[in-house]
Amino acid sequence: MNSANAFIEFETDEIESFPEITELNIVSGGCHLYGYMLTPDKRISSPYPAVIMSHGFPGYTTNNDLEFALMRMGCVVIHMNHRGAWGSEGNYLFTNLKDDLVAIAKWVHNPAIADRYNIDPDNIFLVGHSMGGQTVLNAAKELTFIKGAVAMAAYDIGAAFDYKMEKDLFLMIETEGQCLKMNSVSDVYENALNNRNELSVVENYEKLLDHNILLIEAAYDTIAPPDKMLKPLNKCLSEADGKVDYVVIKSNHSFVGHRMKLANIVGEWIEKKQE
Repeated sequence: MNSANAFIEFETDEIESFPEITELNIVSGGCHLYGYMLTPDKRISSPYPAVIMSHGFPGYTTNNDLEFALMRMGCVVIHMNHRGAWGSEGNYLFTNLKDDLVAIAKWVHNPAIADRYNIDPDNIFLVGHSMGGQTVLNAAKELTFIKGAVAMAAYDIGAAFDYKMEKDLFLMIETEGQCLKMNSVSDVYENALNNRNELSVVENYEKLLDHNILLIEAAYDTIAPPDKMLKPLNKCLSEADGKVDYVVIKSNHSFVGHRMKLANIVGEWIEKKQE
């Protein structure tokens, strides 16, 4: 892997070496999740680190640019849509997100899959934005084989209730969630309410102490205010001598205008954390 290649492409003179996009269909909770895998140019030596992306709520803010930058660096990148989102089967529920990501990560870590796609099973990373940031942190608590997790402008449902932001959460589900498959807005909201402690990123933070963790703050974030949703976790991990890095980007929740900086930060961190 070479993070300096984030925005550099090979000359197109070796068709057999081209990077590839492969459609994926992975089962989680009895439902088919749909997505794709990016594999890097074969002129980059393998095995490759793998990066599993987790999209936010509901996924309007895409991270395709980050995915392709990581592919150019030499990573296999997996993009899957959670249950009930963007064509994947099942209903959308916040408690399903972590379970989906755990299922995807175990699929990637399977020796047969790792061998087939030249993945280094000792260098699997989770990267998520917003609600996806919450998801990668909670999934990492259950996945001992994960090398690291990157949470970008992570949302924290537990903090949303602690800081009386539940009306904003309900409105977000009601308006932005119209593209999702769900029984009702109330069903999804009550799923958050009834499982707010389990969904909290600070809850059981000690399970993250053995993982490399990168937290990326959007300084002007009004959707997932970092003082309420990211800094508390950083404080807990830092005081417990966790392997946490904290970076601030002076941008809004979607990092608009700072996407190349974001790609460089994530890529350089993953490169450093490889074995």
